[in-house]
Amino acid sequence: MSETPVVVYLESDDEVTSVVRRLRAADPGPIVIVAPGRSRATSSVVALRLLGRAAEADGRSLSVVGDALTRSLAAEAGLPAFGSLEEARSADAGPAPAVEPRHASISVVRGRAADETAPTLAALVPSGASPDDLTRPVAVPPLPSRPAAPRRRPPARAPRRNAGLPVGLLTALALLLVAATAAGAALLPAATVTIVPRSDEIGPVDYEIEVADAERSSGTAIATAEVVATGSYPIQELASGSVVLFNWTYVPVDVPAGTFVAAGEQAFATQADVTVPPGELTAGGQIAAGDIGVAIVAAVPGPAGNVAAEAINVVVNQSIDARLRGFPNNPEPRALNPEPTAGGVDTSGPEITQADVDTAVAALRDDLASQVAVGIGTANPDQISVEAPRGEPVIELPEGLVGMRDEARVEISGELAWEVVRADPASVMDEARALLVADLSLLPDGHELLEDSVEVELGQSSLADGVLTVPAAVTARSIRRIDVDDVRSRIAGLSAEEAEAALADLGSVSVKLWPGWAATVPELEWRVEIRVAETPEESA
Repeated sequence: MSETPVVVYLESDDEVTSVVRRLRAADPGPIVIVAPGRSRATSSVVALRLLGRAAEADGRSLSVVGDALTRSLAAEAGLPAFGSLEEARSADAGPAPAVEPRHASISVVRGRAADETAPTLAALVPSGASPDDLTRPVAVPPLPSRPAAPRRRPPARAPRRNAGLPVGLLTALALLLVAATAAGAALLPAATVTIVPRSDEIGPVDYEIEVADAERSSGTAIATAEVVATGSYPIQELASGSVVLFNWTYVPVDVPAGTFVAAGEQAFATQADVTVPPGELTAGGQIAAGDIGVAIVAAVPGPAGNVAAEAINVVVNQSIDARLRGFPNNPEPRALNPEPTAGGVDTSGPEITQADVDTAVAALRDDLASQVAVGIGTANPDQISVEAPRGEPVIELPEGLVGMRDEARVEISGELAWEVVRADPASVMDEARALLVADLSLLPDGHELLEDSVEVELGQSSLADGVLTVPAAVTARSIRRIDVDDVRSRIAGLSAEEAEAALADLGSVSVKLWPGWAATVPELEWRVEIRVAETPEESA
């Protein structure tokens, strides 16, 4: 059997039978029942004995946590009783200290009479009478009789007729006596005392509720983003091709590399040293020019170097041109390009900058965070939710991404793990409420807790070492316990004003005397009716 006691909290309207079922269904081990100030299941010695026997039948011990009256009744029932749950948990296995039983007969009438100043039928019945006694004839107590003096036995006489009264006459006289007594009792002074108890505030009392069975959810968000190149780099290429040089003389002509030829204003430089062979005399008496081809490159980059075939027809170096021409006024070309030149470019290409990468990474982080928020928000929005500390996203970037050329768009990816811990606020509030109800040390002397007044306000939750903690501020109100016998004894023989002043510590008090000539509260307890309002007033 477990040494840790099983704690059973009672409600004010719990019946003995329902509590017995709860005891039998409880986990194995000793049982501690925590009773509010007024609980049906702990309001009598008989009820407490039944609970003790139910626990004993299961081979378990039973102890009670409650106010002074409950502890007194528990002691009469032979059950250990304690003033707080902590005392019950820390008590030794031996019996609890004896509590002197208190015997108080309290008769409380709730509600309002049709005439507050008139004596009610309940006021004519002694305190402790059952409701059925109100419908029975009032029994007049017999007058005390004196012991008869001893007398001599008279000498025997002869019997006489009609020596006594008839039986019918005796019965009539008895009925008249009963009626007269009841009528006289009805005319006795009476008082109706109405008390609206004052309630006092408790708290706020702060508790830190650790949620042991918190719900946990986790996941991993995955996203991609594009790095869009906004930078650029220049692209400049020289046009190239070839040119044929013509020699119209009878001697070879050396043309060094770098000799310029031109098509209009676009110049090209030869790329190798060449010797143009001499021309030959034809049968017709003309010279057939010697020729040789050589590679050329445009002098400046750009598309202007891309010229058509035979557009290059000028040798820019005059001395070389003169040697190739042979004789003055020779109209024949000294240079021609048989094919168009090509490859001349002056433009720019895309280049990825650091700013482009930073923009894409920021967008990727936002996407991951949005996915995490959606994952967290899938739970009931009314639940308590605390996200576990989140790490940094894992983002993959291609090597050499910054400065990459000729790629206008590059995709990057990343992922982010998350975890959230959730709890039901209702269960947290119930636990905080139970802690306050069980802490009887918070109650002023002579007070009992108004359980319907308990209110719980939850604070900002936190998560430490995986444990969800919820701060709770609990407030409640307590009401002074009304002892009807004490009330009657305190005001007996006082005027209405004096009685109201004497009971002012209990709350708002109204004392009505009947009939109109009555000046003080009757000494007879059964002629004083005490009414306690259902709804207490709040203290200032």
